[in-house]
Amino acid sequence: MADTLAALAGQLETRVKALRSAGDDAALLAAARDAADQIERRRGAQDDDERDALKIVQRMTFNAAADCWPGWSVSGMPAKSDHLLAARELAERSLDLVQELGLGPLRLGTGAWLVGAFDLALGRYLEAIDIFRGVLRHYADASAPGLVLLTDGYIAIAQQLARGQAGGEDLDQVCKRIAAGRFEHGDEWIAQLRTALQAFARKNS
Repeated sequence: MADTLAALAGQLETRVKALRSAGDDAALLAAARDAADQIERRRGAQDDDERDALKIVQRMTFNAAADCWPGWSVSGMPAKSDHLLAARELAERSLDLVQELGLGPLRLGTGAWLVGAFDLALGRYLEAIDIFRGVLRHYADASAPGLVLLTDGYIAIAQQLARGQAGGEDLDQVCKRIAAGRFEHGDEWIAQLRTALQAFARKNS
């Protein structure tokens, strides 16, 4: 049995990690949710042990949710709405912990982005745009211009899908700005954006 809350959280995270490559979104989400619940039930005074445990929970819930986001690739199988909703709930839980732990604007931006990304996957385009605009502020505060542009790309995708247009003109403009910035991960970001547009435009076709 784990001696500390952080040790317990680490053990639970290891179990969740084992499910991340299994391809069973329902099992992964349930395991991550149950692990987070176990730690929440044992919370007491805010000490270093509890803070370490909550950091593990924040990372675990984020990773489990992110693994279930369907925008990473183009699949012939549509994502189940109940899985998307469960993953979005985990993403919100992770974001709440980022805020509680004061992990800074970069982590706030990334945590909020994932929540918005699930709204995008669920077809809640206006809600996604609203969240992504908040993400822009966090990334600006974190002095992360590349991530600001990446988020601009997701706003462009949501706007195009909201208008019922699968064309990439607006996204092309953002991708040109990313390429011009010569960011370390710029090529990966451009590929990520184009894949997401293709995945969600296909869903709406």
